Amino acid sequence: MKRIITTIYNSRLSGFRWLLLWACFVPGLVNAQQKTNFNFTDGATENLRITMQQNTKAVFDVINDSYYLKKNGLQLSPNNITSDARDRLQALWSTSSFYCTKTDVQQSILKMPNGNWQARNIPVFFEQGQTDEDKNQDIVIEFTPTGIINDIYIAIPFHQYENIRNKGVNVTDIRRRQLIIEFVENFRTAYNRKDIEYLNQVFSKDALIITGKVLAAKGDGYPIVEKKVQNKVQYMENLKRAFANNRYINIKFSDIEVFQPYEKDYVYCVRLVQDWNASNYSDKGYIFLIIDFKNENEPQIWVRAWDPYNTPKKSVTFEGDFVID
Repeated sequence: MKRIITTIYNSRLSGFRWLLLWACFVPGLVNAQQKTNFNFTDGATENLRITMQQNTKAVFDVINDSYYLKKNGLQLSPNNITSDARDRLQALWSTSSFYCTKTDVQQSILKMPNGNWQARNIPVFFEQGQTDEDKNQDIVIEFTPTGIINDIYIAIPFHQYENIRNKGVNVTDIRRRQLIIEFVENFRTAYNRKDIEYLNQVFSKDALIITGKVLAAKGDGYPIVEKKVQNKVQYMENLKRAFANNRYINIKFSDIEVFQPYEKDYVYCVRLVQDWNASNYSDKGYIFLIIDFKNENEPQIWVRAWDPYNTPKKSVTFEGDFVID
């Protein structure tokens, strides 16, 4: 009897070893089982938070599995995410697949001025990127008032988020600053997902757009830069070509400043540092934006100006370069 038991045990052990060996050589077999649980605290009612948690888990179960199984698309249920958000998420996924890097995520829920809700700082890993910092980023999940996912976009660093909000001088300014943060995050993510339709909507038809490109480095270490003044039509056509010619585009915003220098209190300026990293071209520079928030549901960019990163601060485009009637 002992000999029979030993034989059966050895046979099972041998099969188990083969199973482990096989798993090691099949990419994603083990990782495909990774699930992320979400626990949203504070802000909303318990029932609403549970709905948000369930919808987020359902969407990220699909995202995580699709990443590890190397799927080209995301099969998402309309029960968890709106159709517009599903389209934007698919566009972002098509430029760079990603997954949530944690098995347990706990975040508070924030109420937005428009009645929607947000969960911020959800850690994800993007497949495309030149550095670990490019690949490891945080995203924002936005929900409708009933808890359905309404959007997913890349977050600015949390300390910058707090800094921008805390500089609000009154209730209106604080509300608009919250909208500006959301706008800037969506604006950035639109480039990453190559969303020409969104970008066409947010630029005013009379927008002044100053672009630039680093051509080469001179002997003194300073770059040779080509700058162009474009109207909206020209910029959109050039942007379409850039999207078509680059397999992926991964831009980052940092050192973000928000200020309101003009008599019209609904016109805000944003200055930031942009790292543009694409499959065929990369550069770093300052971006200056003038944004009209008179219609808070449809902000319009009046000015977008680029300067190379090594530009002396006194020479960088600023609010005094423009007269707002």
